[in-house]
Amino acid sequence: MERRTELLQYTAVDREFFEPFARRDVDTADFIEPVRRIVPGTWTFHRSGIWMQCTPPGACLPTQGWKIHISSVASTARIVLAIAAATLVASGTAFKFAADSRMHAAINGKRWPRGGSGKFITVYPRGVEDFRRVIEDLHEALSGYAGPYVLSDRRYRDSRVLYYRYGGIAGEHRTLADGRREWLLRRPDGAMEPDERKPHFHLPEWLRDPFPRDDDAKGIRGANLAGGRYRIRRALTFSSAGGVYLGDDLDEGRPVVIKEARPYVGGGETATATLRKEFRLLRRLAPLHVAPLPVAHFQDWKHSYLVQEYIEGDTLRSWLARRYPWLKTRAGRKDVLAYLDDVVRVFTRMAQAVERVHAAGVSLGDLSFHNCIVMRDGDIRLIDMEAAVEDGLDMPLDVRTPGFASPRPRREEPVDTRAEDAYAFGSNLLAAMMPMNAMLPLDRDAALRFTRTMCRDMGYPMVFVETIDALLSSDPARRPSPTAAMDTLREAVEALHRDDGPSPARPATHPGAMDPAGELFAFIDAMASVARPDRFVPAGPEVFESHPWGVAHGAAGVLHAYMRGGRRAPEGLLSYVLAGARSKRDRGSSLMYGDAGIAWVLLDAGEREAALTLLRAPLDEAIRARAGLYDGMAGWGLARLKAWYETGDHDFLDAAIDVGETLLHDAGYDRGGDGTLHWESSRPQPVGLGHGASGVALFLLHLHVAAGANARFLHAAREALAFDIAQRRANPDGDPSWPKQVDGVTLYPYLRHGTAGVAAVAARFHAVTGEQRYLDMTKEMQRDLMRRHAISPGMAEGLAGIGEVLLDLAMLFPDGEEAYVAAARQVAGGIEPFLIRRAQGLAVPGTELLRLSCDLATGNAGVAAFFDRLRRGASASFMLDEHLPMVHVHRQVHAAA
Repeated sequence: MERRTELLQYTAVDREFFEPFARRDVDTADFIEPVRRIVPGTWTFHRSGIWMQCTPPGACLPTQGWKIHISSVASTARIVLAIAAATLVASGTAFKFAADSRMHAAINGKRWPRGGSGKFITVYPRGVEDFRRVIEDLHEALSGYAGPYVLSDRRYRDSRVLYYRYGGIAGEHRTLADGRREWLLRRPDGAMEPDERKPHFHLPEWLRDPFPRDDDAKGIRGANLAGGRYRIRRALTFSSAGGVYLGDDLDEGRPVVIKEARPYVGGGETATATLRKEFRLLRRLAPLHVAPLPVAHFQDWKHSYLVQEYIEGDTLRSWLARRYPWLKTRAGRKDVLAYLDDVVRVFTRMAQAVERVHAAGVSLGDLSFHNCIVMRDGDIRLIDMEAAVEDGLDMPLDVRTPGFASPRPRREEPVDTRAEDAYAFGSNLLAAMMPMNAMLPLDRDAALRFTRTMCRDMGYPMVFVETIDALLSSDPARRPSPTAAMDTLREAVEALHRDDGPSPARPATHPGAMDPAGELFAFIDAMASVARPDRFVPAGPEVFESHPWGVAHGAAGVLHAYMRGGRRAPEGLLSYVLAGARSKRDRGSSLMYGDAGIAWVLLDAGEREAALTLLRAPLDEAIRARAGLYDGMAGWGLARLKAWYETGDHDFLDAAIDVGETLLHDAGYDRGGDGTLHWESSRPQPVGLGHGASGVALFLLHLHVAAGANARFLHAAREALAFDIAQRRANPDGDPSWPKQVDGVTLYPYLRHGTAGVAAVAARFHAVTGEQRYLDMTKEMQRDLMRRHAISPGMAEGLAGIGEVLLDLAMLFPDGEEAYVAAARQVAGGIEPFLIRRAQGLAVPGTELLRLSCDLATGNAGVAAFFDRLRRGASASFMLDEHLPMVHVHRQVHAAA
């Protein structure tokens, strides 16, 4: 949930692409100009991301120390800032503040990461004595003002705006294997430890609080609420506005859901006001049995709480996810009919619930498959009604789930809240076809494109297309009521011929005159014309959290896609990668995110000197902490093998052997005692090609070959693969599939984690060893890959990666080449509805389909590379297949014309 919140921060600036808040234009009239009139001209005054930094002349900020945070409600923000600035100028103390009112509103908003929630102004005292003086001066000056509680800090005395914590100021950090920075604190003994930036106060054990007292930040930390009546059992979800908890009503002896609201958090209507309204509306709807029954609303400490009935069941999202017939690779007509019957039954009850809510004079405002519970008997309860409004009493809130709300009307236009609920109902029906709703703000036509595709592929009645089209109409007057829509669909489903035959034959995809790869690369070309220092082309949000040169999300991956397809790269792309490789910035040294992958691509580009300079770097601590192929020692070592094959320099082979020995030394044995190897480099322990034992097994297999048939490495490789094989589960067809982590529940067919990645490794084990067991394993696994649909088109975690592995199998198992290529064509057909038409070409929605991306892992480069390989043939990426002793290794796979 916290990562989802962080992701949404990258969607607030631009409607097309992921962008950091730092790219947002600043309204200088809000805060900057007033502060400039206070701060002397001799001070340094500059923007840093979302902040404006104010530093007195000659100031030398400490690396770490006590720092002060000041919060404020919106109505008094300028006054609080002016008072604080004048106080800090008088004492010569450096500080920073949110650059304008929109930044401040975001920091105070529900979706801001909780560790930074409420931090309007940050103050940097010069030492502990200065800290004591400054915070007391601020306390006196800001008496009477209020703001959100800063969760990461401790409150100063009785102030409602002053908070403090110990942490990095000038800041030391280290670069992790994935290129991200981890901020550090230096202990008195010189050792380093992470600078905890979490939504709770953390005091390093080697420090004492300068103002020791009982912690006033009780809130949910108390075991019980309301005088002991309600006991918290566990958290269900968190936001900056407060948590949602599963608890117990100790008076009634029953489970309850407890919703928390923190004061001063939220936009025009604060979280506490919204929670109070929700309690009122739940009471109004209680006789209708369409929502949880309200139990109590009260304040405990400074937070508000709503206690409501616990509804046992699944969210509509989870309910659908367990039933989609397209998740099965061998779905029959019986599966489709059973699914349609279930959808009609549950959505009819949902429509009836919405109708009863409207009859009570209430509109829902935010109806998504997250906010609907399907009970065991198939009945429906509508939950999370913070956006609901009572006719004639409440103003509509702009609380909308992306993909479940109509395009935002003009401010001067009245909002037809019931028509908005009808639109949201249609969006949920669309999610019953395919949960691709998040991409609707990018391409409204995608709704009907996907609906037509699913009706054709799965044999759903085509009336779904007409019904969803009407419900999602841009004209609110055209939208039918949800009950009328369900009457239409029920008649169509009941009229279907009932038999046990196969589902409709999946249409083959025959590439026509238009080359999808060509148009996908054309879009990258257009984006490259406006390359920026922080990213060459639009990419996933990870590019802003690391650097712009890596393989997965940076320029090296884009260059690789062009080179593998034999295409001419955009002007400046190679020089961009070279400049990054030669910069002094720490990029990490992993394969997918850092220097190992950058060097690999530069070797392929003929830039040997720059590549080998990167690869001569020793194994660093960040890589040493991880074992995996994408972000750890296995990928680091595989890149050294690549360099050895390219140059014949035995130093690279020796480095690869050394890291192989380190992996063997660090390996653990399976808890079951069967001797399989694994690496607990992170918790939960990952499974699969990217980060799990399968990727390590691939490297050790290569090391066995490169080191002259080294039996130790081969034995370890077998045991590593065996560990991941042991994590197999059964998919809806009963075929093997894999979770992304040990003891995981959700199964994935993808390349980075899931069946495709494990199958890619098992197939290469067979190709090298010739052992029948690996062939049998691969044949079993391949059944999970014979699919046309998934919820993402991308390479790392989507259809393109599945298609790549099918083409691997066509290369490795020539007897089945025709079938594997045909299956890859089916995958290509499943990708096509995701492709978004733009003037510059075709674009791909990236992470969670929220914004367009051009990178290799999530966007255009990866999808285009797959289409190129399907049509023109190419070798697998970053696998070193050409150096494995395989009979058919030099063959390229060509799709039939």
